[in-house]
Amino acid sequence: MKKDKVTGVILAGGKNSRMGADKGLLLVNGEKIVERAIEAMKAAVDEIMIISNGNNYDYLGYKVYTDIIKDCGPMSGIYTALTYSKTEKNFVVSCDLPFLNRELVGFIVENSDSCEIAIPKHGEKLEPLCAVYDKSCREGFEVLLQRKELKLQNALRHFKVKQIPVPENISAGSCFENINTPAEYELLKLKKDGYSN
Repeated sequence: MKKDKVTGVILAGGKNSRMGADKGLLLVNGEKIVERAIEAMKAAVDEIMIISNGNNYDYLGYKVYTDIIKDCGPMSGIYTALTYSKTEKNFVVSCDLPFLNRELVGFIVENSDSCEIAIPKHGEKLEPLCAVYDKSCREGFEVLLQRKELKLQNALRHFKVKQIPVPENISAGSCFENINTPAEYELLKLKKDGYSN
């Protein structure tokens, strides 16, 4: 059971230059990736918002906010989410993770205490675009954006970060598989039957 209220945030404000299409609206197993993400988050969060620089996601019925600081990548999306969020804890996920599941989201949220940023780790890899950010990070992100320090991995050293090793029983590897190019999308469609949500 959740102790604190949590906002779920979907980052969908990217330019999608490599994909050439809005990644969150791509179909996987007959469902749009953004809709799969929402289903995965619902049980662990109290409200959901979407960060997008267009109106493609208005149909979902959730609050959609545009980047406060334009053309600064995921850092700006997280900053925008923390600005508008009404909760201390915010589960932030990129819109291009089609195999995100409820178990993973719940696990990250449940283990997000005693830190400013709680980041899942599988193998040696950290996943800052599937993590919990405290609203208190907002000012730090604003300073970094003003300095044009836009690499999220580099930004982490400015905050109290908790790394959360992800158990294999919630299929850590496939949960973090993302899509960046048409070729990756086609490959994913070919092997999608090997995954379940």
